[in-house]
Amino acid sequence: MKKLVIIAFILVAALSEATAQTALDALRYSRIYYNGTARFMATGGAFGAVGANFSAISTNPASLGLYRSAEITLSPSFFGSFTTSDYNGYSARDHKLNFALANFGYVYTFNTNRANKQGGLRSFSVAFGMNRQNNFNNRIYIQGPNHTSSLINSFTDILNTPPLINSKEIRYNYPFDIGLAYDCGLIYYDSTQNKYVSDMPNGGVFQDKSIRTWGSINEFDIAFGGNIADRLYFGLTIAIPSVRYYYQSSYWEEDTGDSIPYFQSLQYDYVYETHGTGVNFKMGLIYRPANWIRLGAAIHTPTWYPTMNDYWYSSMSAIYDSALSYPAQYSPSGMYNYEMMTPFRAIGSVAFFVGRYGFISGEYEYVNYNQARFRASLDDFSDVNTTIINNYKAPLNLRLGTEWRIKIFRLRAGFRYNGAPDKNGDFSNRYTASGGFGIYIKRFFVDVAYQWSRSESNLYLYDPTMVNAARITTLTHIATGTFGFRF
Repeated sequence: MKKLVIIAFILVAALSEATAQTALDALRYSRIYYNGTARFMATGGAFGAVGANFSAISTNPASLGLYRSAEITLSPSFFGSFTTSDYNGYSARDHKLNFALANFGYVYTFNTNRANKQGGLRSFSVAFGMNRQNNFNNRIYIQGPNHTSSLINSFTDILNTPPLINSKEIRYNYPFDIGLAYDCGLIYYDSTQNKYVSDMPNGGVFQDKSIRTWGSINEFDIAFGGNIADRLYFGLTIAIPSVRYYYQSSYWEEDTGDSIPYFQSLQYDYVYETHGTGVNFKMGLIYRPANWIRLGAAIHTPTWYPTMNDYWYSSMSAIYDSALSYPAQYSPSGMYNYEMMTPFRAIGSVAFFVGRYGFISGEYEYVNYNQARFRASLDDFSDVNTTIINNYKAPLNLRLGTEWRIKIFRLRAGFRYNGAPDKNGDFSNRYTASGGFGIYIKRFFVDVAYQWSRSESNLYLYDPTMVNAARITTLTHIATGTFGFRF
């Protein structure tokens, strides 16, 4: 249990060791929300049995088999994230806006001139491009009083765990957090009590934390698909996801009531970034037993990231009631390379068609987040991997969509449900509603989509046994437009 608490503390506050990967990191890069073309997003991403959409090759590569001609798509996207925090009865808000490219793709189709013949391969398509898988742009602001503990208490608890560490070794053993606090005079050794103490052992401080994250997972796809007798469609995608994740936080404590002798305030800043490139393979089928129904199935191999690279550093400063204050103390730069594996996926889908007027589609995705793993040649990740196994699960993930045709216009709507990925309630279900329309004029088309999502999560400022969770509510808004040309 103590090991789990330490992992949770590192998870939500800051990293204090070189091998600082956590269960939360594995979850962050395993959760995929499938962005892409406006048509795909407006229908909730439920395209696994519909096909003929570039972004669908990220879920079911057999989508390529339903193409009849070549196509180029480009999808700019506007993203907005709005967060509300509730911490010890205090509420705070923040937001982040971002403009990005959600998709670009090229599909070329070879027809085999067997349209009037029974059986055989009637067409074969190849495609390459990019689909956005996740967007990490966000801002969170937390504030509220704490009358029971301080961040420094979590540091002194670690230092006072037997065997007692020599003060000369603190900066060497804990260069990114505890060592900085010691150098700022926030921790000192009390020879009477024979332990490390601070000026605020019982809290009494007003706490603030500002968090800013940005980056994305963009997946570059090379796909192949074919059409057999207009009944069976198949496809294969070679996917190369690229991770960019940046994290910056500033944490403050202040004696706003002037009730703590000597201490006035502290500030702890932390910067962290991750880069990595992986690979996975996706295979899929779509079967059309009748003109009014299509059935789809796909499997995605685990994604292997052979070279994940982390970089981080931190700083801390303190101000006291006397004229004495400590300028910012800076940590060294931390760097670490490791491997990561994210889970296997299986997707089943169905679509019902009403002639050429429209369709209703549904999709179920199986993914068990406790299958994620870290590996490194010089380190043992058994503790973190055990935490992943014990804390995460396979939630219910559903996608629903519909599209209706009115002359040159297309009207669309969709819904996504992503179940909570953990067993302890730190994450909620995620609900997503979407809608949009398209205009198709001969070989040119324009699609527009809007997507709204809501989710909640717990964030602990430090050791969860010492501090209440801040409940974070996140609303995201995504507006995407797609410009396409068929030839």
